[in-house]
Amino acid sequence: MSKSAWPTFDPAPSAAFIDVDGTLLAETTTFLFARILYRRGLIRRSFLLRALYHGLQHRLGRLDYGRLIAYGLQNIARIPVVDLERIAYENFAEHVKPRLYQGVVDHFNGLRKLGTPLLLVSSSPGLVIEPLSVYLGCTATLTTPVIIERNRLVGIGSGPPCYGEGKLYWAQRWADEHGISMETAVAYADNWSDRALLERVGRAVVVRPKGRLLRLARERGWDVVRPASAEGSRPARRGRPKPDH
Repeated sequence: MSKSAWPTFDPAPSAAFIDVDGTLLAETTTFLFARILYRRGLIRRSFLLRALYHGLQHRLGRLDYGRLIAYGLQNIARIPVVDLERIAYENFAEHVKPRLYQGVVDHFNGLRKLGTPLLLVSSSPGLVIEPLSVYLGCTATLTTPVIIERNRLVGIGSGPPCYGEGKLYWAQRWADEHGISMETAVAYADNWSDRALLERVGRAVVVRPKGRLLRLARERGWDVVRPASAEGSRPARRGRPKPDH
């Protein structure tokens, strides 16, 4: 059933696996983060444009995530991780938090109070969305693992990228490690690429779906939610980025 309100649960889900981009806010968190890096002279404009391009590919369900990760690491490997983490918190406060859909915080606060562990499951880099994870009181953040040496990102860890079926891999692994059944869990997502995770859990919630995902949601009887954008939020500017003062 399509509605603007977030769903209710009785009994509470055993876990909530939550996608980020397009599910909790309309923007791409990695693009917002890259824009700050560009404004501060830490990356080239070509990286920002590539991030924008890959965001479009993600929305179309055609993202080559492995290539994106390799390209991203190549461009930020020289930046100390501690600096990236600091900028990520600034990005969250200035650009991510104000853009969260209406009802997101109240809904997931309510789930957490019911005893449901919240887990972000995202293709965005872990350091980019960790501030959001802390803000929502999440139990864990599931993303593509990275290797850090001498305060620099130097490579990708073992396991599949946390994209497409990779999201199901990391969610299932976490559930197995904590003795939680996926049949009693809930997943939130917005993209066709997320369907493996949505089909695995006992209850699926799709946010502002279109095209194939909307048709699949209707066929499966999934919850369809269309939350309003945050009051006062505005889309990230897609034109030439202005310097950060």
